[in-house]
Amino acid sequence: MVQLLAPLQLLWFGLAVPLVLLYVLKRRRIEREVGSTLLWEQALRDLRAERPWKRLIPHLSLLLQLLVLAVGAIALARPVGVGGATAGARTAVVIDTSSSMAAFEGGVTRLDLALGVARSLARALPPGGDLMLIEAAAAPAVVAAPSGDATGLEAVLGRLRVRGGRADLEAAIDLAAERLRGAPAGSRIVVLTDSAMDGEIALDGRSAPVEVQRVGTDVPNDAIVAVDVRSRATDEHPDRADIFVRIHRFAGDPADVFVTASVGDETLASRRITVAANGAESVVLTADLPPGPDGRAPLVRVVLGRPDGVPDAFPLDDVAVVPSPAAGRLPVFLIGAPIPAVERVFRTDPEVELFATTLAALGAGTDGSDGLEGLDGLDGLLVFLGDTPPSPPSGDSLVVAPTGDAVFDLALGEERASPQIITWDENDPLLRFVELSDVHIGALRPIESPAARTLVSTDHGPAIVAISRAVGETTLVAFDPMASDWPRDPSFVVFFRNVIERARTRRAAGGIAPGAVGEALRVPVSAGQALEVTTPSGRTLSVTARGELAVVAVPAEAGVFEVRAGDQTLQPLLALRNHLDPEESDLRARARFVVGDREAVGATAAVERAESWPWFAGALILLLLFEMLWATRKGAVT
Repeated sequence: MVQLLAPLQLLWFGLAVPLVLLYVLKRRRIEREVGSTLLWEQALRDLRAERPWKRLIPHLSLLLQLLVLAVGAIALARPVGVGGATAGARTAVVIDTSSSMAAFEGGVTRLDLALGVARSLARALPPGGDLMLIEAAAAPAVVAAPSGDATGLEAVLGRLRVRGGRADLEAAIDLAAERLRGAPAGSRIVVLTDSAMDGEIALDGRSAPVEVQRVGTDVPNDAIVAVDVRSRATDEHPDRADIFVRIHRFAGDPADVFVTASVGDETLASRRITVAANGAESVVLTADLPPGPDGRAPLVRVVLGRPDGVPDAFPLDDVAVVPSPAAGRLPVFLIGAPIPAVERVFRTDPEVELFATTLAALGAGTDGSDGLEGLDGLDGLLVFLGDTPPSPPSGDSLVVAPTGDAVFDLALGEERASPQIITWDENDPLLRFVELSDVHIGALRPIESPAARTLVSTDHGPAIVAISRAVGETTLVAFDPMASDWPRDPSFVVFFRNVIERARTRRAAGGIAPGAVGEALRVPVSAGQALEVTTPSGRTLSVTARGELAVVAVPAEAGVFEVRAGDQTLQPLLALRNHLDPEESDLRARARFVVGDREAVGATAAVERAESWPWFAGALILLLLFEMLWATRKGAVT
């Protein structure tokens, strides 16, 4: 493809009009005084009858002069060759898959526009050329090795999706430049992005020229950038809460929007507000948020809408889901013979609802079955004091001073007297701010299971371990705290408070840590266990874990993901994914692509252009020489 850097210079070719006129106009006759007109009557009649112009006769000189004008005008216009690749050249296409690429324009997303450009590049490969695809997400990756197979490349393009979050474009360009090191002449890097990001990216100094092609246009957008739910309970309204929402408008004019909060299908509150141009507004909605029929704290869904009911260009930031304040109150079930020191720690936490019961009262394991029906109906932290059921229940659990030969699938060794604590994992959240150097244990039944995560080690084996499962986490303290001096140490209270906070956080988030839109779900499971994930849009994803932690790639959707492990039919694990990133919600192009100390102009930057004007200038000189020789040849008519 050829472009002109100075297209207005082509106007010089307009001189061809007077040039042609010179060849069709007759030579003007010279007037002279004569003594008599009698001898010139015939010539006078002929002069009055003839026209002022003559028929255009092809002359080589005219053709040469027209060629001189054409070649000179083209040379002044500075033609350059861009976009086309020479035979054998390699093209690296970097595709932005950040959240903003999910914005709609004309019924298609920006990513769809970028994929269309990439398909065109794949179909237009030169002979012997190949193309590689690099996905620019938070961590860039090569998704298609260099290939000349357009069909295979289009298949890879068809699998690309918006990943969510921000894209590290500079790292992706660096990766492309590294892969093109030593590539044939004419190789290049093509970056397809909406430029909707802050910052500056240098395009020079690469192993190949870089061409940036912007997709999409600047469109207005209203976004939820922050949301929180806080308790405002009173004696009359124990479940009263305030829902704080902050709205930001990324546009040059103000707009009205509706902010609506709901739980399930029930609308709690709604308000219409005006958001200033390029400004932000905060709104507070008040509602009662009692626990649901299953005892779980409700999840509050906040939706942003326009008065005309038409969704804006970027629906990802128009919805956010957050847990209610009731999720902060953690039900704790003490199951078994009381251990006073443990019970005392739980009672001192004002956000703990404490219940005491026994396995027999719950019917767990008393008839030889696993007896999990009664346990799975409990929503909260289950604390087993002594006896445990054969199988672990759903949710988080804590086992203190276990009896029997095993705890769930963790084997217990013979009792050892006076073990010495050797190490403890200070980096684990359960041992945050825990110091055990002055703690002495009276007796220990060491845990004999390599699958468990060791938290505290003694000279006789692990004393405290944790094991993560798809449906929760179990922490096991393999000794009786009352037979040690640990309850008198401050670390005792800190440890159990850490257990409470971890269980409270996981429960508030539905069991899986919350994250940004597009962030993968990290579900602790047993190797080979099947998972079924239901997305906010209703799609079902099936995954089989390959290790003890299943990383489930999910589509960039905002809302609640439900995760069921194996044959779990009771309360599923919930994962919240929200888009609360103001930078990605601003859909206007802001990235600066620079070359040296200047900003690249236009959509294409830092491309090594092959200017052709020297060739045209050389042709112009040759034509002028030829025309001069032709005009001065022997026998030429002057």
